[in-house]
Amino acid sequence: MIPDRSRAQELIDQLPRQTWHERSFAYWAEKQLVANDSWWKPLSTAVVGTATTTMSLFLRLGFRKVVVDDLHKLTDVLERERNRPIVTVANHESTADDPIIWGVMPARLRWQPDCTRWTLGARELLYKHPLLNGFFALGQTIPTVRGDGIYQLAVEIGLRKLNENKWVHVFPEGKVNQEAQMLRFKWGVGRMIMEAERTPIVVPMFFTGTKQIMPLRQKVPVPRPNPLKSTFYMRVGDAVDFAPLVCEWKATRAQLSSEEAVQLDEQVRISIVDQLWGSVNNLKVESAVKIHELGLDDNQ
Repeated sequence: MIPDRSRAQELIDQLPRQTWHERSFAYWAEKQLVANDSWWKPLSTAVVGTATTTMSLFLRLGFRKVVVDDLHKLTDVLERERNRPIVTVANHESTADDPIIWGVMPARLRWQPDCTRWTLGARELLYKHPLLNGFFALGQTIPTVRGDGIYQLAVEIGLRKLNENKWVHVFPEGKVNQEAQMLRFKWGVGRMIMEAERTPIVVPMFFTGTKQIMPLRQKVPVPRPNPLKSTFYMRVGDAVDFAPLVCEWKATRAQLSSEEAVQLDEQVRISIVDQLWGSVNNLKVESAVKIHELGLDDNQ
């Protein structure tokens, strides 16, 4: 079931435009969807490249120790000639995870549009002012409304980017979670993987260290790293290929009634997100062992 490429535009056309902020939001949503204006690529590259470079310095200067294991499992996929899009999924420790975690990316990739992520981010936290609308839109952050489900505008834009062979990152827990147990993953990423024109290569990731510098209950929501104490650890997992499952789903779905197809869609989405949750959770377990070996667990 390939998504209707006009659905995202239809949702944008339905956006309210009564206030200056609403008009600004609708304008940037449309520009972000198409992203083909002559000025878009250089401005977006500048915003993303500057942000990730700044975060690289932030990690280097604000943390006592930064350890990243197996980053090549992501960079190799990004840099090779590819005919499929990429989805990355990770846990979500703080509202500053994106862009902080992308400070680990090599300098050679930070300014390459084909090697920088699009990501889904909370609209109510990011798109709060016309100037911020432009900044986050150019920063390739897709405004997501919690509770609007898997057919909302953000998922449609995410699908469009995957159909353009881009890299889309998702925090499937759906909100910041600073508890020991990961939350069950939301279904939106499952829908994007299933309905992209070419099934994405999916790379799971786990990281820790951001919740210590930005706890949920602090009065001023600003990261506060301690260069003498703060530590950051990231682990990238093996790529997961859902192409066989998606091919089987499409073949089976074509033989079902509409009602049966809806039930099958839900079952496959659940299967995909459960597998992704397991992959990230396995990385979490492996990370705990490595963190202990490095003597970093006192700061986690």
